[in-house]
Amino acid sequence: MVPPVEVKPRGKPRGMRRDRDCHSCKSRNIKCDLNRPSCSQCLEANITCGGYPQRVIWAADRLAKDSHAVVPSAAPASASSPASSLASPSASSSSSNATKVSKRQRREPRSKLSDGNALSPEQDLIKTPTSDAAAPKSESPVLELRHMPATDRNSFITSLIAFYQHIISSDGSAADHGHYLSSEAVGLISKLHDLMKARIEGRLAGPFAGGDMWDSIDTARHRLAALIGLNEALEAANPFAFLGIAAFAVLEVCDSPFGEWQRHLHGAKSLLDYHCADPPALEQLSHTVTGLTEIVARLVWWDTLGAIARGSKGLIFDDWHRQTLDQSIFKVVGCSADTFDLFSRVAKGEVATDALSCCILAMDQLAKIDTDESAWVLSANVNRCASAIAVLAQLEDTAHDHAQRAMNSAVERACQLISRMTPSSIYYIHLAVSAYLAGMHATSTRQCQILRAYWHHCNHAGVQRYPDGLAKCEERWRARGLTGRVE
Repeated sequence: MVPPVEVKPRGKPRGMRRDRDCHSCKSRNIKCDLNRPSCSQCLEANITCGGYPQRVIWAADRLAKDSHAVVPSAAPASASSPASSLASPSASSSSSNATKVSKRQRREPRSKLSDGNALSPEQDLIKTPTSDAAAPKSESPVLELRHMPATDRNSFITSLIAFYQHIISSDGSAADHGHYLSSEAVGLISKLHDLMKARIEGRLAGPFAGGDMWDSIDTARHRLAALIGLNEALEAANPFAFLGIAAFAVLEVCDSPFGEWQRHLHGAKSLLDYHCADPPALEQLSHTVTGLTEIVARLVWWDTLGAIARGSKGLIFDDWHRQTLDQSIFKVVGCSADTFDLFSRVAKGEVATDALSCCILAMDQLAKIDTDESAWVLSANVNRCASAIAVLAQLEDTAHDHAQRAMNSAVERACQLISRMTPSSIYYIHLAVSAYLAGMHATSTRQCQILRAYWHHCNHAGVQRYPDGLAKCEERWRARGLTGRVE
């Protein structure tokens, strides 16, 4: 008779695991219930939840470990490649091992773009091999974004990473990208990829003491290298420089004073004018430069919304550039086409400034608010309220009674709708300008509390953004005597 086999417990009991606690609970040495975006312990203690430790796993690290196990005496890779100096420290192998790795990579499914330019938010962005056109296939860093917070999976940063991986994985094929994809251009794309990798890793690690977010030394090094590569591409008027401009533009939106997003947009407009005089030329170039149409659409979006946030008149991009914002983009940012058209008209100064016309335009947007509670509809409704606020803000000095009532109604509706949105919604981060406009015209401490919560969630998302959005709102609230802050 075979004696019974003793079954031993595997691993630690679930109740003893503490490595996933939020930073605040860990520092106070209490157990965290892991609720998101803020745990119950922090809410009950009326303190800011410090966020959770999160890791982005880079597939290159696993590949490198496998390669060292197969060839222990592998020689370091050559430093002649433009991107080799920025590659992962573990990216070294012999030529025979590189062949084995490349065969394994070819068996892995590659991420695909839904069309030539657009990327669906639900697409899987993992397991895309990378390489350099100027060097043999190597174990370049590969992003795995399945652990990114849901909020950031619909961000432009995610789309850019997919574009970079798609270009690098094509091995610089002229059949796919034309003569513009030189070894220098591939080097630039590799540097941009490394910059985004370092940026995500650094920000997911959590804030420094005091809650401030700063780039790590590694991120600063990659930023400098990417800037040098971008300047070289711009000097050659290489259209792949659009991917570099887009990277620095999205970082500017995340980090710069709120609404001051126009610095890199001027450079993009000049390069666009050089290559594309009309929509057919842009369409033709989009077959060469991966993601160009979506990049232009996002830059146009920031151009318009930045002008609305600043309250300035005049836009950088032309009317035909705004045609790149089609339904696929509006589905991503959570805004309806007619609302964006009204934003554009306000930013260009084309909306009449008399009280009657403004009230009609504002009430038209408010009347279109849908009762559907789906995430996209909630976001579109918030943007409708924001467009009404933008129109009526032109009449604030006149203190017209009907306009003021309409403004109060738009702000109140915007705050109600924002409070009903979950911070994990993929549209949440795209409502910053709407929340900012509502904050600039808030009239009650309850509205201020709702908007404070919005900015708090934005600053505790996976990739922190809009650092001074709340500060500008707080300054306005103090001027209006709305100082009843809830700690």
